Order: sequence, then C-alpha cells, then structure tokens
Amino acid sequence: MRLARFVVAAAFGALSLGVAPRIARAQGQAVVDLPRDVPFPQAPLITVRAVGFPQGGLRTIRLQLTLDNAGGLVWYDSTKAGDVVTFSMTKLLPENRDIFAQATVFDATGNSLSNLIQFAGHTGPRLQLVSPSAQKGVTFLTRRPTFQWRSALVTAPPGPWVYALTITETATNVARTFPGITDTIFTVPVDLEASTPYRWKVVARVINGTPSDSAVAVGNSTFTILPSDAVVKTLLYQNFPNPFPSPSSQSTCFWFDLKAHANVELTIHDIRGHRVRTMIPGALPGVLEAGRYGRASELDGTGCDPNLQWDGTADDGRIVPAGVYLLRFKADGQTETMKKILFLGR
Repeated sequence: MRLARFVVAAAFGALSLGVAPRIARAQGQAVVDLPRDVPFPQAPLITVRAVGFPQGGLRTIRLQLTLDNAGGLVWYDSTKAGDVVTFSMTKLLPENRDIFAQATVFDATGNSLSNLIQFAGHTGPRLQLVSPSAQKGVTFLTRRPTFQWRSALVTAPPGPWVYALTITETATNVARTFPGITDTIFTVPVDLEASTPYRWKVVARVINGTPSDSAVAVGNSTFTILPSDAVVKTLLYQNFPNPFPSPSSQSTCFWFDLKAHANVELTIHDIRGHRVRTMIPGALPGVLEAGRYGRASELDGTGCDPNLQWDGTADDGRIVPAGVYLLRFKADGQTETMKKILFLGR
C-alpha cells in the first residue's frame, strides 16, 4: 500500500512537473502588432509585446519572419530584451510572397514561456510603372513628359527608395538616365525629340540596402513625343493679308511647316509662270530643318518673320504690276503647292 501511495504520489509529482510549464505559458502570451498595409511592407516595423506575465524578471522576445507557416524558411530572425520591443528590417522581404510572423517569449534562463506563429501578410512587387501604361504606343503632347511609378513601403533604414529613370531612343539605342530621383512622379527636365519613339525603365534601390534589394521595371510599350508645336505634315499656308497692301500691312506674309529636314524652294511667279521673286533660298538657306517657318514668335506662333514677307518687288528691286501672282513651294522635290496672291499695286 505504501508502494502504491508512492507510485501515485510520484505520478502526481510527474503530472505537476509536466503541467507547470503549461501553467506558466497560460499566465502570459506574445502579442504581435503587424502593419495593416496592403500589400504587406517589404521592410516593416513590427512590435511584439509580452502580455500577462508576472512583473519583474528579465524576459527576451524573439521574432522570426518566415515564408511558410511551419517556420522552416526563415527570412528574418532577431532577439531583443524587454516586454515591449520593436523590430526593424535590415533587408527587404521577398516580392509577392506570404509572410508569417513567429514570436517567442523567453525567461532569463532561456526557457520558452510563450510561442505564437501567425500569418502576417502578402508582399507585392517592389516596383511598378504607372504612367504611361498601354499595350501599344503612347503619345505625349509635350516634349517634357511626366512619368509615374509606385514602390513597396519601406522604413528607414533600409530605405528610403531612390530611383533612376532611363529613356532610350528605340532606333539608335541612345539612352539618357536621370539618377537620384526621390519621388515617384518625375517630369523630364530637358526637351525630347519629336516624332521619335522611346522606351523607358526605372531602377529602384534602397539607400541603406544591398544590391539584392534593388528592383527594375520596364515599360510595356514605346512612347512618342508629339507636342502641340510639333509638325506632323509639310504644309504651305495661305499668305496674309490677301489681297495686299492692306490698311494693316504694306506686305504679305508666308507661313509653312516642314515635317522633316528638306531642301526648300519658295518662289513667286506671275500668271504666265515667269519667276519674279525668289524667297528661298535667299534670306533663309535652301536647306532647312523640320519646324515651323514664317512666324515672328516661336512662343505663340503669331506674327510674321521679316525674312518671309513680300512687299511686291521683284528680284531686281522693281515694283511688279498689280495683279494675280502664284506662290510656289517645293520641299525636297516631293511637295509642290501653289497659292494665289492678289497684289493691289502701289
């Protein structure tokens, strides 16, 4: 009987020893305060609190961020002393992955008092291009387009992000890079060439990170500059005023547009086809770059360039008779336009 009591007592003793740790764990728990951002930040700040434990005594908290709920694929592992501790990342979490947080509270001798593992969130891509965004070519109506992108949330350190925008001419592969960008919206500070296809990409890196923390995003389609002042067609406009002279002007003005670099002739003929005045080549050379010609103001496209005004005189300086004259325009031998000019005489 005494042996039986001893066995029972031993059994109860063993039971009490086995229950004691569970009672200690039941006295407190680890609480993980996770960011609520969606997608989950790739360099989050996470606070872990040891709640409900007896006061006094040194406790430490260990936080592990893993890529599975079994705690096998550990990406981050750090231990700090205290009942309330905040953990910051020194390197970025991987893109587009489920992240699990495992928090463990230890006593001063290293015994585990509480252990918790829970789903923390899903990370997204580190870098995404926002604008321009299309499956086919994009057209900008300005020579200084604006680009926009977005990046994953990071803390400092390892952040903040810094970006480099690269714009490349598709025909020549000539690239221009704008480094040191700290915002996710950027307007190109120089004029780009009109009617030229480009492609673009952004490289992002965290200032205090490693090379593996960088990200690259490439635009899906090309873009072309077609600003409001870009010439889309070679064109000769009707002269003005017409007829002339008029109360507002003693001469008439010629405007024309060139879509591309060209050899240009601009001449005035009488009704029988005899040339009376050569405007180009003359005050302007016979080879001109693409652009708009004849305007006095480059800014608002108005007025008249004195080099492209006709006062009714021939090449030899004499005043031609009143009547109808023809304005002949040739660009690189491909375009020929005739406009009627009514000269009222002097």
